[in-house]
Amino acid sequence: MQANSLLAKAIRVALISSAGLATIAVGVAQAAGENGDSSVERIQVTGSRIKRTDLESANPVTVLDASDLSNQGFTNVQDALENLSATTGAVTTQSVHGFTPAATAISLRGAGASRTLTLINGKRLNQYPRALGGTDNFVDTSSIPLDAVQRIEILQSGASAIYGADAVGGVVNIILKRDFDGFAAKYRRTATTEGGGGSDKVSISMGSSSDRGNVSNFTEFSSNEQLKASERANFGINTDKVPYSPFSRYSSYGARISGGPKGAVVKTLTPEECQALGLFYDTANQRCGYDRSMQRDLAPETTKFNNTTIFNYELMDDLTMVGRIDFGKTQSTTRIEPSSTDDVDVTVSGSGLDVSQARSGLDDSAANRFTKHYDNKGTALNGDFANAADGDYTYIRRLNGLGQRRGETNGENYYGSLGLEGGLGDSFSWDMSGNYGKSYVDVYNHGYTTYQKMFDYVTSGENGHSLLSDIPADDLSTLSYSPYSRASSSLLNFQANITGPAFELFNDNEADFALGAEWSKQDYTANSDSESMLGNVVGTGGSSGQGERRFWATYGELKIPVMDQLTFDLAVRYDRYSDFGGNVTPSIAVEYRPTDEWLLRGSWNKVFRAPDMQRVYGDPTQGFSSVVDFKACQDMGGVPNQAYPDNPRKNEICNELHINSTTGANPDLKPEKGYTANLGAVYGGDQLSASLDLWQWKLDDMVNQVSASRQAREYELYNSTITRDADNVITHIQSTALNLSFQEVRGIDGELGYDFDLNELGELKLIGRSTYLLKSESQLDSASPVDDDIDDGGLPKLKGNIVATWNYADFTTALSGFYTGRHHGVNYKSFKDSAEENNEQFKESDYEVGSYFRWNLTGTYHMSDDIDFQTGLLNMFNRGPNFDPTDSSWPHYERSLFNAVGRQWFIEASMKM
Repeated sequence: MQANSLLAKAIRVALISSAGLATIAVGVAQAAGENGDSSVERIQVTGSRIKRTDLESANPVTVLDASDLSNQGFTNVQDALENLSATTGAVTTQSVHGFTPAATAISLRGAGASRTLTLINGKRLNQYPRALGGTDNFVDTSSIPLDAVQRIEILQSGASAIYGADAVGGVVNIILKRDFDGFAAKYRRTATTEGGGGSDKVSISMGSSSDRGNVSNFTEFSSNEQLKASERANFGINTDKVPYSPFSRYSSYGARISGGPKGAVVKTLTPEECQALGLFYDTANQRCGYDRSMQRDLAPETTKFNNTTIFNYELMDDLTMVGRIDFGKTQSTTRIEPSSTDDVDVTVSGSGLDVSQARSGLDDSAANRFTKHYDNKGTALNGDFANAADGDYTYIRRLNGLGQRRGETNGENYYGSLGLEGGLGDSFSWDMSGNYGKSYVDVYNHGYTTYQKMFDYVTSGENGHSLLSDIPADDLSTLSYSPYSRASSSLLNFQANITGPAFELFNDNEADFALGAEWSKQDYTANSDSESMLGNVVGTGGSSGQGERRFWATYGELKIPVMDQLTFDLAVRYDRYSDFGGNVTPSIAVEYRPTDEWLLRGSWNKVFRAPDMQRVYGDPTQGFSSVVDFKACQDMGGVPNQAYPDNPRKNEICNELHINSTTGANPDLKPEKGYTANLGAVYGGDQLSASLDLWQWKLDDMVNQVSASRQAREYELYNSTITRDADNVITHIQSTALNLSFQEVRGIDGELGYDFDLNELGELKLIGRSTYLLKSESQLDSASPVDDDIDDGGLPKLKGNIVATWNYADFTTALSGFYTGRHHGVNYKSFKDSAEENNEQFKESDYEVGSYFRWNLTGTYHMSDDIDFQTGLLNMFNRGPNFDPTDSSWPHYERSLFNAVGRQWFIEASMKM
């Protein structure tokens, strides 16, 4: 004992001396049990690297353990995270038109998915190879077997002083099971009452223990059926023209000719001719159009295989080898409506005509166009322009002969971690590890063509081909083009930590410390086929680029219990990036416990975030947007966001104009810097528990780009980035990543729980959580007005959930409710501004999304210690999405908040040995 005591003192002196030279910091921690009772188990809680005995700390942490996940019927980690009240938005597989249809993530406290840090066992993960929206890097949460999860800790505060960059909105730390022993198998079948979107999941867990260690393996295979929009007629999503949105309309992209002088005579298709081409005749607008929704997925067909192996082995007393190996494979297929073209232009002059088309979607200038002249307009292009007056015309044609556009996403994820854990003396613990992750995503697209192929078809032969006629199968085969892209990302990380008592205080309490360092190398590569890289593919964009950054950090934590009831936590961290230099982020937190039941807490944390690599190193990302062209609409005598069913072109420009867009990177970006703050109170009694926290975060130099819709609305300010055609209508908008002025968000989190002892009727546990946004403001630059994000629209002020769990004999029943409050629609600001400019009456409630409540009910029968049966209804009242009266784009609801799955039922059987 004397040797251990001397060793402990020597280590303390050495480490505290080193801390004076290195960075000292403090995390959120609590004293280890009453009267220094060292027999109380200490665990590391998210938000601190110092082990502690209490989950409640100066920063709010929500904990979902394995029983919570099971009782509430969650299928995967993402389901649980999406339903948190602090989750203000989510990346889901509903994003069938986007860059990431096979990945999932969440945004905490309105900070965005890229500013929410996701960890497994406190270690960073490699980011998903494809950027969200072609700009934002994030961690995919869909690659973790649910049965491997011991608990999920959600730190609802910034933690850059502890974890470094990205921990702005909060931290999601997924803690895996460490010592699973035996064999377990589980099967779950989920189906929807409306059809489509069903799923199967098989999970197998195996583990073996010895006197010195354990190895556990968790395998999960899941298969999700596609959910087609045509299967949700009950929610009104099966067709483009729906009664709940005055802005919904069938696509005008069927087969027709637009343009020319007023009253010009060109060929038009009869209803019979239109339908013979497999298109849809829009009787209301008397044109050959298309019903896109009949061909669209709401969620893709997906299969996932995830495998995690966890091991630990005691090499000797106080020295254990630990490690983890992950492998995941994902296959996802999204289907949307066939491609269309509006790029074949025809200029009629006298008896002849000229056909022209841009060579790519990037440059529509006269110097970058294919052209061909025909002397006789009566025979050219099947005589479509035989009686046409001089002028400029455009073919508009849905290329339905190419079939649905289909995107096949194949992803693979590899991760390995190997480390050592040990103790020094009786009081100190340390760990060190090396971690490496690599991810690949390949995307194969079908149903596309190129500008060159399109022009060659129209102009082939002596007189060319009409786009109002059927396209022969041989020509469709020639037209077809399949774009391809591959992206990869990796993260190599080494880290080391040590924690223990630092010194004794005058009041006989001990201060605890943690010191650590880490080094990381991060890279990504994204490449597309040559035609996509050049912007030569009709109807699709692309994202490419590559980059590498290295960074290292040193950090420390110090917890000082100045009184039995009062503890100060101090922290500081230094990060050094190869491309953005160094940064120091401190934090301070206070815990005051006036009684055993009460905790008063406060914290202030500096936060720091290096810009996403895609925004710094990425090539321009080609995409498409739907905007309201405010200038062109007003020039035509129209009112933005007002329907004009008798004038299709005016209706399109004033409500839903489809344009090309380009998002560019910016190597001159600066890091984002700001702070988070929290002030709260916690009560924990024998039966009643409650907490209330007031929080705020602010980021300066926040990296973002001005959206295409905003640029179109504020066209005078962004005139230099908007391209217009000869009719002064927007055709293209350029967005570049910029350091905007700031964003500031403030809110209140509340939690209330009560445990009822029902005697012979078992026990009932109630818990409710809610988040209320008090403020969300942002500013583009110092010269711009400060925007009220809540008033502008698309951001609910209130989210909440409540769970009632009843345990009786061999049965467990859980009733869960999830609430999203009433809020302004996504385009609320546009409607409000338009009404004010035109001196029109504006009724706020007409432009709001209604409140939403969804209920789940699950029941579990514990047949024996080894066999369980569970069944449940998810969304038991079959609530569809709440539609947005301001959203002119399909599906007219916010996919980050709602879905159209409807009621689901599931059965699950599990056994263990």
